[in-house]
Amino acid sequence: MYTIQDLDLMGDNLRDKLRFCGEGVKIYPLAKIALPHLVDLHNHCRIGDFVFIYAGEGVIIGEHTDVQPHTTIWGGGLTIIGNRVSTGPGTVLLSATFSHESGYKMVNGLGEGATKTLGGKLIIGNDVYIGARSVIMPVTIGEGAVIGANSFVNKNVEPWTIVAGSPAKIIGTRPH
Repeated sequence: MYTIQDLDLMGDNLRDKLRFCGEGVKIYPLAKIALPHLVDLHNHCRIGDFVFIYAGEGVIIGEHTDVQPHTTIWGGGLTIIGNRVSTGPGTVLLSATFSHESGYKMVNGLGEGATKTLGGKLIIGNDVYIGARSVIMPVTIGEGAVIGANSFVNKNVEPWTIVAGSPAKIIGTRPH
């Protein structure tokens, strides 16, 4: 059984609570991780100030990945972020959402059966750049993709494409 102190820690004091913490990992003092025992931070990744991670079913962050300030990783599902990924400031990465089917409420804390969470997976490939203040739903973002700032991504993104807008649409490709 975990106490609130085990589930809700900030900065470097949670390093030894992580499921895995690689070499050279930088966790800024105002970064907060709930359920750190479900989080893997691989070599040389950086978790900026004011980042909030709720691990859900697990969070894996790859090598040399930069999670910039005010990024939120949230949801009841699994989040896998590849190597050399950068999230712009204020990015929201969601691994689950509420069902909006008839009879369900879309709010936490109600009695059993009142809400239904649709857990999922958010998978972000290697060498992806996500522009500031983008919102990413439980999708797969292919290797080398670029997400323009302020985009809403609710569908899978093909490798080496550039998408932008709300909802995000392909606006170009990248050489690889």
